[in-house]
Amino acid sequence: MDWLPSIDLSHLWDLVIAQTPAPTSSPLATPAKNLNDIELLKSQLEFLKATNGQLGESFNKFVGAMQFTLGVFIALGGFLTFFVGKNLDDAKKVASQLINREVENKIADLVQSEVESVKRSLQRERVIGSTIVDYYLPSNDTTEPNDCKLLRTRGFDKVRYWNQKRKPKKPVGDIFVLDLINSKLLEGQDFAGLSKEDAENKREDKVKEQINLALDWLDKNTVLVIYVKGRYREIDNLAARVDYYYIPVNAPISLLGIVADSAYVAYGQSNL
Repeated sequence: MDWLPSIDLSHLWDLVIAQTPAPTSSPLATPAKNLNDIELLKSQLEFLKATNGQLGESFNKFVGAMQFTLGVFIALGGFLTFFVGKNLDDAKKVASQLINREVENKIADLVQSEVESVKRSLQRERVIGSTIVDYYLPSNDTTEPNDCKLLRTRGFDKVRYWNQKRKPKKPVGDIFVLDLINSKLLEGQDFAGLSKEDAENKREDKVKEQINLALDWLDKNTVLVIYVKGRYREIDNLAARVDYYYIPVNAPISLLGIVADSAYVAYGQSNL
């Protein structure tokens, strides 16, 4: 990059003049045009010289910066050597020990966090496993509905099935499921020939009758789960006349989730 400054522009000028052909009588090769070409070439050479100088200056700055950086690293190495007392190998060992210790601490924290999460999960499952569920179907059918069997599959070890032939007795367990879906109590011939309003009123009466029956069996810490399709005024207004925990549910999947959540409520209520 330093070859351009070594060129003698005055000598180059003479060389350019010597190589320039003599003017002819042609109208395209006038002295004015030759002069313009020479001026253009001269300006181009000046530009190359200036550019070469700028590149050289930038390169010198880059070299200076690299020298400064190298000096910083050398000084840092000397500082580490002085600080540790021996050499950089000792510094690497100390750094490695510190990093390993920090990694071990982080891993220990993560493991502890996972252990606590597992403990909480096991505790929740222990609550479910120890919860007593009384499942009542207002029907003479002695065969357990699949919804009742699903509760056992979910992990409820103590599920007691009741029906009209074998009714529950006080005290009942932690959760009482009143199944008004599988009982077919709110459909069938009892509503045949009735107007829509009369049919609704009759369903309301049946729902109220079954809820009152269930309330007579409940313990103060028992959660009432009403398994029913549709919306009924008696259920909406139940909070105005009882202080039990209760909740309506209308689908098998929701039933599993609600009964599981109710187990935690009953557990917390009994341990107040």
